[in-house]
Amino acid sequence: MLLRRIVPLFTCAAFALFIQSASAALVNWDVLTWTPGTLSNSYDVDPSRPGSDVTFTITTSKMNFTNDKATGTFTPAITMSLQGGVSPLQKSLKLAGDLGTNSKVTMTVGFSSLYILGVNNVSFSIFDISVETNRVVISGIFGIAMDGSKVAPTITYGSAISASGGGQGQTLVGIVGSADSGPSSGAGTATISFGATPIKGFSFMWSNSNGSPFYQQIALGDISFSVVPEANAASLAFAVCFLAALIRNGRR
Repeated sequence: MLLRRIVPLFTCAAFALFIQSASAALVNWDVLTWTPGTLSNSYDVDPSRPGSDVTFTITTSKMNFTNDKATGTFTPAITMSLQGGVSPLQKSLKLAGDLGTNSKVTMTVGFSSLYILGVNNVSFSIFDISVETNRVVISGIFGIAMDGSKVAPTITYGSAISASGGGQGQTLVGIVGSADSGPSSGAGTATISFGATPIKGFSFMWSNSNGSPFYQQIALGDISFSVVPEANAASLAFAVCFLAALIRNGRR
């Protein structure tokens, strides 16, 4: 009899936990489209929620995007030109341009405002941080907390990259060339994550070390994230289920 009373309560708890842990999503470039040359796109990548879940906005200063040398496609564009040492091979969002000393490209990624408590476990990679003619520089890397403050990333990187600074001031610089394809292309890959901290977006800046404008390239890999559970919804689900279990037991 006791077991028959307890089981429904455990079922309620499990149901509430399921609600809390069910929302994980992936920006998967293998299945998405990006009109070549456009600087802003939004995507519905979370099957549990309607509408756009993530928006990409690219802003530039003194730089013109150009064609991907491997495919001839005008960038930004989704290609497989830069492989980043990833296996199996995956598509990525390729950016190529003639960067000069004062050229800056800022990538800002914003998550839906419907994620009331934000998202966490955000992780992504940038490919080919290396030396083309000049050095690729990635700086201004930070998450955007729910209150608008900046969140420092955790970064791991390959042997073609040197890192300096700490916290929100970390800078990645290509120090040697890196292959575009094959296992050794991972030398120019940096993986960036923001851990358990809830954020509503993130940003980074791509620039050139010095010199006259020359061809440079990077690519943004897939982005994984989890939706921070809305505790009120989970608690309400548990309360309703719990009450139903009590009523059911009281009728026996």
